[in-house]
Amino acid sequence: MSTNIASQVTIVNSLDNLDWDELEQLYVDGEWDSFPKYKLQKAFSASYLVSLAYLDGKLIGCGRVVTDGVFYGSIYDVIVHPDFQGMRIGNKIMTDILTQCSDIFFLQLTATHGREGFYEKLGLRKHKTAMGRYTHPAPAKDYLE
Repeated sequence: MSTNIASQVTIVNSLDNLDWDELEQLYVDGEWDSFPKYKLQKAFSASYLVSLAYLDGKLIGCGRVVTDGVFYGSIYDVIVHPDFQGMRIGNKIMTDILTQCSDIFFLQLTATHGREGFYEKLGLRKHKTAMGRYTHPAPAKDYLE
């Protein structure tokens, strides 16, 4: 597939027509934690912003933001289906998020290992004093000191 495919991708910021089974499958295909559909519905519905990437009506990527709408926000679940990675879809999702949240004083995210450079190119920088806690051992082992 061509890397120009991103120009054909549509970003949708509404959950109105989201196929929740398709979202759940995106997490599975992207090798993220297998969150059950009901948890994804709760998390995405509680989000300040969702950025859903569609190609020919098929969900191929997503990202979301949780924030107080003024001072602080967190970007979560930036996922691009493996068949479409490296085609600037993640860039399109993140550009949508960063543009729509440009008035938020501080936005943060936890990058997947090896993807830090992608976010640095978008203007994000490493945080010197970030702290975190996971209630599950696998991500705690992967991301916490």
